[in-house]
Amino acid sequence: MTTIADPGPTDKSVLYDQDSHVSSAVWDGQERGVLRCHEHTSMLEQWKLTPEQIDTVFSTTTGNKVSIMYLPLFENFDEAGKYAWGAAALAFLYRTLGNASLKSQGTISGSLTLVQCWSYYHLNLGRPKINEDTSGRFPFALRWKGRQSGSRSTSNIIAYRKALDSLTPCDVQWLPYKDLDFSVVPEHIKDNLDLRRSKTMLICFDKAEKHMPDRCLRQFGLPQSIPEKVKRWEKKIRTPGPGKDLTNDAESEAKVKLQAELKEWLERKLLIVEVGDDVDESEYMQWYEKITRRFLGRPESLESEFQRTVAAMKEIASIAESVSIDRMDSRDKKLLNEIKSSVHNCLTEIVGEARKGRRKSVSKRKRSDDSNSRED
Repeated sequence: MTTIADPGPTDKSVLYDQDSHVSSAVWDGQERGVLRCHEHTSMLEQWKLTPEQIDTVFSTTTGNKVSIMYLPLFENFDEAGKYAWGAAALAFLYRTLGNASLKSQGTISGSLTLVQCWSYYHLNLGRPKINEDTSGRFPFALRWKGRQSGSRSTSNIIAYRKALDSLTPCDVQWLPYKDLDFSVVPEHIKDNLDLRRSKTMLICFDKAEKHMPDRCLRQFGLPQSIPEKVKRWEKKIRTPGPGKDLTNDAESEAKVKLQAELKEWLERKLLIVEVGDDVDESEYMQWYEKITRRFLGRPESLESEFQRTVAAMKEIASIAESVSIDRMDSRDKKLLNEIKSSVHNCLTEIVGEARKGRRKSVSKRKRSDDSNSRED
């Protein structure tokens, strides 16, 4: 019997709620399926904060509702531009990502374009094409042409899990922003870039989430030391239900109950993380191996992997057969036929080899049975 490695963590002081995480359910064979993603903006070339996009940044998991508590902020558009929308969007996103990681959750919302772009810059997984001319483009999200089209099937999720579980340190871009053209960054943003390393609270009305840059210092060009222990921070205010308002009394309650967090936010310029030159990153890696979850998915048997491969090939064949050729030119028709032929040949070869293997196995068992019978 094959021994399956412990996915971790061996030290649960950081991931203390791991048993509620979806990866624990997947490891136990309880698939959750594809998260329903309530639409954010997938058109990166139009990615900028406008009144029309507030519903994509702060939408709830109902998919079509945004709390009316944001409306008063737009009474004066000149004043609206002075709010810390980036911090608020991150606070909202951190909360929705935390909720989406629970095995009981089936939806996700928030500005998921931020998550996509983070992944594009750090990992070579599912990246879309890069715009040919990236000079003078800001925000840097405009470097990418848009979302990667593809299947949202369960087999695709499993493929992504396997790819993530197979990553090595060499597969990660640790300094993703090192060679970017910062001359295109507006001066008022450039003057406050140090705030990226502020270990502070991010607040969006009733939501307060900790920003912990000390846990990802490499992306700022700094050596990674072992970070301080995470203090457990419980939600202090029950989030209002869909369509409910957080104004007047509720807003006052939020301000009272989040006083410590508001104070920390106001002191954010004093909380910039600094690192010395004597950091031993090998100590960090030893610590990280103990506190991290090593695998997202459970290792598959060869039979399961074979079945998944066949299912994926059949799905490709089905998609190819469903494509209309009415308006195709001769070149595209030829390419489509080549795809169909390749998939058909692969399926024939895969299934044929499997049948040969089964026949050999049956034949071997039969010879063994005959031999035992003669001995008797």
